[in-house]
Amino acid sequence: MMKGKRLIAALLCLLTIVSVTAQQSQSSGKVTQNAKVGKISVNGLVKDESGQPMEAVVVKLLVQKDSSMVTGGVTGANGRFLLSRINAGNYRIVFSYLGYKTISKLVKFSVQDSSVSLGTVMMEPANIELKEAVVVGKVPDIVTKEDTVEYNAGSFKTQPNAVIEDLLKKLPGVEVDKDGKIKAQGKEVKKILLDGKEFFSDDPKVASKNLPANIIEKLQVIDRKSDEARFSGVDDGEDETIINLTVKKGMKKGWFGHVTGGAGTDKRYEFNGMLNRLVDETQISFLGGTNNTGNMGAGDMGASMFSGSSRRFGGGGGKGTTTSTTTGANFNMGKTDQLRFGGDIRYGYSNNDVWQKSEQQNFLKDSISYDNSEKTYNTKSHNINMNFRLHWEIDTLTVLEFMPTFGYNKSKMYNHSTSATLGGHSGEEESLRDSINSGEMLSSSDGHGYNFSGRLSLSRRFRSKQGRQMTFSFNFSSNRNEEDGMSYSRNLFYLNDSVSVVDQKDDNRNWGGSFGVRVTYVEPIFKNHFLTFAYNYNYNYSNADRMAYNIPADGSGELQLDSLYSNRFRNVFQSHRISVGLRGTYPKFRYNVGFDMNPSSSESENLMDHARDVPGKMVFNYSPLFNAAYRISKQKSLNLEYRGRTRQPSVSQLQPVQNITNPLRISKGNPDLNPSYSNNFRLRYNSFEPEKQRGLMAFVNGSFTLNSIVNQTTYDNNNTGVQTTMPVNVNGVWNVNGMVMYNMPFKNKKFRFNTMTNASYNHNIGFVNTGGKESERNISRTVNVYENLGLNYNSDLFDVGITGNYSYALTGNSIQSRERQQTMNFGGGMDVAVYIPGNVTVGTDLRYSGSSGYSAGYDRNQWMWNAQVSWQFLKGKQATLMFKIYDILRQVSNISRTATGNYIQDVEYNTLSSYCMLYFSYRFNTMGKRQQRSGRPDGPPGMMRERGGGRPPVGGMRPF
Repeated sequence: MMKGKRLIAALLCLLTIVSVTAQQSQSSGKVTQNAKVGKISVNGLVKDESGQPMEAVVVKLLVQKDSSMVTGGVTGANGRFLLSRINAGNYRIVFSYLGYKTISKLVKFSVQDSSVSLGTVMMEPANIELKEAVVVGKVPDIVTKEDTVEYNAGSFKTQPNAVIEDLLKKLPGVEVDKDGKIKAQGKEVKKILLDGKEFFSDDPKVASKNLPANIIEKLQVIDRKSDEARFSGVDDGEDETIINLTVKKGMKKGWFGHVTGGAGTDKRYEFNGMLNRLVDETQISFLGGTNNTGNMGAGDMGASMFSGSSRRFGGGGGKGTTTSTTTGANFNMGKTDQLRFGGDIRYGYSNNDVWQKSEQQNFLKDSISYDNSEKTYNTKSHNINMNFRLHWEIDTLTVLEFMPTFGYNKSKMYNHSTSATLGGHSGEEESLRDSINSGEMLSSSDGHGYNFSGRLSLSRRFRSKQGRQMTFSFNFSSNRNEEDGMSYSRNLFYLNDSVSVVDQKDDNRNWGGSFGVRVTYVEPIFKNHFLTFAYNYNYNYSNADRMAYNIPADGSGELQLDSLYSNRFRNVFQSHRISVGLRGTYPKFRYNVGFDMNPSSSESENLMDHARDVPGKMVFNYSPLFNAAYRISKQKSLNLEYRGRTRQPSVSQLQPVQNITNPLRISKGNPDLNPSYSNNFRLRYNSFEPEKQRGLMAFVNGSFTLNSIVNQTTYDNNNTGVQTTMPVNVNGVWNVNGMVMYNMPFKNKKFRFNTMTNASYNHNIGFVNTGGKESERNISRTVNVYENLGLNYNSDLFDVGITGNYSYALTGNSIQSRERQQTMNFGGGMDVAVYIPGNVTVGTDLRYSGSSGYSAGYDRNQWMWNAQVSWQFLKGKQATLMFKIYDILRQVSNISRTATGNYIQDVEYNTLSSYCMLYFSYRFNTMGKRQQRSGRPDGPPGMMRERGGGRPPVGGMRPF
């Protein structure tokens, strides 16, 4: 009944706006006789309690004397409102939203005013009415909102000295892989914000691996539009998943930070520190650290800059052993609604040693070939990154943003590998397989490169009509990388009894750039409805020179250019995107519907063989665009979204030259590739019951791609087993996946249960050619099912967490319909922390993981057991002494499987073995707030005055 009354009240608020014009005419005479009629506008920004802009808040301007309606409207996607054509006089402005307290302010406008800014209006959630009383209860562990999942950090206990990554690994629906990559609800997290402000821009590892977990009050996983879409108010087809960390209130006024040092067995060491300054809207952070425990503390830009290099292998994280150093600074300053400036500067160094063993099963029509290899490689990398952000509200209607970025990388790589190709059938013992070839390879490279990019945007709202807005954006980028390498290989071919030796030096130069223009226009057509128009033009040019030189066998004489493996390639790609949409915004429902036209053209030139030029060709793609969000109630919402996007092939995929760094596994580009066009949809449901603190989130994602780019593998017909891989376009690649996450505390609130179920189906295409005229098309179908269960108990004396997981994968291939691959991964774990008087904490975590169905020697059955004891001392528990033992049972391993349309590959990497560490950490805080035990809030555990679940946040946060 109460919900029905609130709904009716909200609808009545909207209906009253229909009579705005008549009311304004009547009220102007009541306000003043000499007023300058209709020349004043008032604007502002509405945010919720966590600092997020609120969309669809009802704003009404009333005459102060008799509360008659003058004008009104609702806030836009960026939380802003603009009321125009107001007379001078005394008024009351009212802000209302279902589930939030109504805010009322008295305002006075004089005849001299033309534009008045009310600044930021902060909305407060209304108390939950439960049996006509406001109850005191446990803070909800998880709150699911429209586009946000909010975790209470205090509900997920971490050990002293834990960082954000340790906290993330405990959150249902969040995954952190061995490389430190973060996924939330199946989507990669691209940024981490600190109190709504960017923290080291697009590298979330800096925050996850450096920020201490004990300063965080809440952690929000948010799906939002791109920076450009949120700035203009017009969807650009791009979105992102980000994490926002809210800092505990006692740490927002002054300096705080920590220094930590540790030393251990096997010459292990780890030192790091961080200094932070948070005052009002100003944030300043400095960090630095060095270690040889595999914690890189930041991403490796060289991994992407030299991604087209055949010598570059992915290391770091859980792959191999890594020594690294990181230092940097991040800042955000300025008034929120006027001029803000922020940015970050970071330097990183890493030295990664990896041993890798793999077995790859290649699908053939009547048999299977097996590629077995063993590699050791070392990569040393230096990275410098700089990102800056400027937000300037020139006046109440005009906003300017500028975001430049710069990056530089220098890398050296050394690789030694041995390999063998065998022929046979699935399940056959290795001793019965036929040897086809074997080889040994040595290679090295030295490379460096830079990239520079930025976006300049200007937005103008029109005073003449509320909601009318025009935005202009200019994007640019420039990049260059150079890599010089040496490669030597000796290969034996058993079926024709021959030997091949390749000894080459190669020079690789890649450079290019792009610029783009985006113009958007928003026109209000009637109440709560807007027409949106957008035009994008992008111009991208790519240049690639690969020059290969043969080294004489006796080491004398000049290097000889090998024209067969050399190429100078140029490509120009242009695309246009025209979008027209209709957007509607209501307190409980919003939608955006329209269509996209996306013509694009690509033209390539081969400077060493003009006969292989690819003349310009135009590709047209059309697609609808649709997204809708329906707030069923204050705690339940439903979202549906569809979008399409074009992806241009990389220059390494286009360049028509053979790369024989590994002569047994040759790769070459395909200049005839067309851009791919992906179609994506997403359905998401959120529900949260504040009275019982139960949270449910479910979603289904799906995509199908036109002109998908896949690899075609060709085997030569000389019985050598040499494989040549080339990308080709194909239709028929699609996938669908779904997830359900449920969280529920038990009646006494100390026990908490959560479950996450995930299922997916992938339909991939691959091509295999064994020497004939036609390639064999292979359809690979993979079904994955995953279940994770968790049970937690928290008290003042001890905390216990128990988890269990099981995953099943089934892969079938059309060219071998009877050869299906089944794999299972299963395991469980337990975390225990015991709090002993005297500020002593004893903790242990035990993990079991097993697998079956992998290649011989790759199934695993292992236990991972860590234990630690820590003592907190000095005033406010500022100092911590901790002793920790990693991998007590010495059983840890690192194995993974990859399935594509052409092959299934099992890979094993080396990783850190068992070792012990003794740490000392000192935390300081100038705010004078009482320090707490890690992860444990003030007062009785998890107790506070309970409030409503609040508004499901719409859109996302500003970039800083």
